[in-house]
Amino acid sequence: MPLNRSDVSVKVHERKRRETRLSPQGPEQGKLRLMAVHAHPDDESSKGAATMARYVREGIDVMVCTMTGGERGDVLNPAMDRPEVKANMARIRQEEMAKARDILGVQQRFMGFVDSGLPEGDPKPPLPDGSFALVPLAEAAAPLVKAVREFRPHVILTYDENGGYPHPDHIKNHQVTVEAFEAAADPDRYPDHHQDRYRRLPGDPGPGAARARHPDRPEQRVVRLPARRPARRVADRGLSSC
Repeated sequence: MPLNRSDVSVKVHERKRRETRLSPQGPEQGKLRLMAVHAHPDDESSKGAATMARYVREGIDVMVCTMTGGERGDVLNPAMDRPEVKANMARIRQEEMAKARDILGVQQRFMGFVDSGLPEGDPKPPLPDGSFALVPLAEAAAPLVKAVREFRPHVILTYDENGGYPHPDHIKNHQVTVEAFEAAADPDRYPDHHQDRYRRLPGDPGPGAARARHPDRPEQRVVRLPARRPARRVADRGLSSC
């Protein structure tokens, strides 16, 4: 159920009060945190960049988790359509991501999977072996579960179940993000990725407490994040995984 502005204010206020009871070893006390999960480098710049820039300016910690390295991206800028660019695609995508990270003012982590590419044709060819879209869900979600437990976001942004459009990595990105959202607060799931240094102090119910009390009725909220202020322009060298 979408929340109106007064509901959001109340929920944020209640959450901030709980944050003051977090262990000092965890994320910075009293700060709100937003995580955006994207499939490739450049997705953070074309999908939600203004929203992230706005909240960074308002003092909120923003983390971008990039599931793949964008190794199979297409070159859209004719000036960059050169053999040496295609031969060093992975390195160039990392450099572009670093520049976008600095411009947006966000933190960023690569989750370590390989771009599946966008298959074309009729029928479409099979995806390359080892592609992100072919990785089993539990294996693909594990590093993101770890990131969620470390960063402890109050809001997670991702694509819808269709990936925004039917790119196999975008669809898998949705599945992985939902899996990590559901699993991160459950100590019985992904036990190898628990972080002892984020222990809660007595009295802090912690994320997911409502779902633990009522597992058949998860208390989830959808908060619409308006992007009313323009983001700073992100340098685009013309590479894209979209």
